[in-house]
Amino acid sequence: MKPLLCALCIAALLFGCAPAIYSDQDSGADFSRYKTFAWYAKPPQGFKNQKFDNQIVESNVKNYASAELKARGFTVQVDTPDVLLDYEVNVAHKTEQVSNPVYSHPYNYTYYNPATRSYGLATAPSYVMGYQTQNVPYEEGTLTIVMIDRRTNRLVWKGWSDGTVSDEQTYESELLSDIHRIFKKFPVAAPKRK
Repeated sequence: MKPLLCALCIAALLFGCAPAIYSDQDSGADFSRYKTFAWYAKPPQGFKNQKFDNQIVESNVKNYASAELKARGFTVQVDTPDVLLDYEVNVAHKTEQVSNPVYSHPYNYTYYNPATRSYGLATAPSYVMGYQTQNVPYEEGTLTIVMIDRRTNRLVWKGWSDGTVSDEQTYESELLSDIHRIFKKFPVAAPKRK
């Protein structure tokens, strides 16, 4: 019973904290004709949030996303690509209200039992007296990857993940899995591995 309980707790921790993944696409776009891609170049001053968006994060996002596209048959073509890719990292400071119950103290009382003609001691349980509300600050991060048709300059696909960001190291270690999960929603599926 204990191993099952431990496994359920670990699963709840792993999947409860996973960021939400979304995607949207242009229904008129023919993804079968896209074979090559390139990345927009970010200007050096283009990093809005140095903590979560810097040259290391940029390099990792581009490498991970490029690997996902290459697995789907795309190739890099810098001069005249079919599609252009870009990404954006946004971190918003938010506050969540958390309510915790406030309990009374249990208390002892004396009672008289007429059947036994004796006194006894009983304990009354605690009860909820109300709730204490706290504002808990947190940071919510969004990683968005967009694909633009170079010929028409139209957005044809967008995938993004939303989740709570705790620190830089955790954020960077989760990039690979987030990008992999984003590209699972890409219109062109990766071939199945044998």
